[in-house]
Amino acid sequence: MLLKKINIIFYLCLLAFGLSAQTTFSVDAGPYRKICPEASTVIGGNPTASGGSGNYQYIWHPGKSLNDSTVSKPTAVPNSTTTYTVFVKDLSTGETQKDTVTVYVYPYFINAGQNTTIKQGQAVALHGQAPGDSVVWWSPQHGSMYNQNSLNPDFISQTTGNDTVLLTADFPHGCVLYDHVIITVLLSTDLIFYNSFSPNGDGTNDSFIIGNLERYPNNTLEIYNRYGQKILTKTPYYNDWNGSYFGTELPCGTYFYILDTHDDKGGKHHGEVNIIR
Repeated sequence: MLLKKINIIFYLCLLAFGLSAQTTFSVDAGPYRKICPEASTVIGGNPTASGGSGNYQYIWHPGKSLNDSTVSKPTAVPNSTTTYTVFVKDLSTGETQKDTVTVYVYPYFINAGQNTTIKQGQAVALHGQAPGDSVVWWSPQHGSMYNQNSLNPDFISQTTGNDTVLLTADFPHGCVLYDHVIITVLLSTDLIFYNSFSPNGDGTNDSFIIGNLERYPNNTLEIYNRYGQKILTKTPYYNDWNGSYFGTELPCGTYFYILDTHDDKGGKHHGEVNIIR
């Protein structure tokens, strides 16, 4: 008698959860899947429900990252690894079955950093973030990039306004992510002197640069070594000194410049510049 009561209670519990004591159809939520961040995948078996009347009701949970949680094969766009459960009810018999599937999202990410504002001709260091197993590159709309295949390049622009700089990261498993940073470039006639350069022929920071120098086309630049010997005179200077003296590479060290714009607004400037090899 006790065993009979237990069986009756078990049967009533199954009915309370919409499950019958005898299974007349099967449910398949589909195979385990792996996707890239921000990618999508269709979940659900082939078919998701079979063996019953064919008149099914589908409910997927969680439904937030699905395009439709009431269809047999929804499209999932999870932000992170997620296990989905599908509840299928045979409307002809009232029987309910369920199954689960996990969608694994590769833990890759990308961040181009904070938007910033600079003056025309000024360089700014960008600070991107991405895992170490990625290949990255930056793509500016108008400005120039130095070390654009690193996460910390320098950006400089002579074009005023907003410049959108795109950061692209190529990851394993065919995953590619994008982010961008907006650089606002303000109109400026200020001369900006960069105090070091590395003339190693790699196309990055190979010459002594003075920002906004093109606004003073009548300028004269003089370069001196630490002994006071003049090693360069150029009128005008075009940001093209590569650290040489009569075709010979100068050693690393500190050199001294005098720039005369021959313009009341631009004035006369002097300071130090370092050659780094």
